[in-house]
Amino acid sequence: MNIYYVEAVDNRVFLYCSKQIYETKRRLYEIEDILVEKNFLRVSKSVVLNLMKVKAIKPAMNGRFLAILLNDEEIIISRKYVSALKNKLKGEK
Repeated sequence: MNIYYVEAVDNRVFLYCSKQIYETKRRLYEIEDILVEKNFLRVSKSVVLNLMKVKAIKPAMNGRFLAILLNDEEIIISRKYVSALKNKLKGEK
């Protein structure tokens, strides 16, 4: 899958790919439901991240983490979603 992450901005939802950005009419939670079995994970209120496109994860401030993607973009992982990320990486549900 070529999608790096999906982001909701001002009531619009965008799919970020390696070279293109697409807008979709679906809501973020709908995209999340579709992609959750394909190594995607909600990492903040407005972002669903493709874990297969992550190059590195490192701690950031205030309990948050920073995901560095294969295309060198950086995505903040909110504190609220860190435990879900750890569980997913361990192979737990």
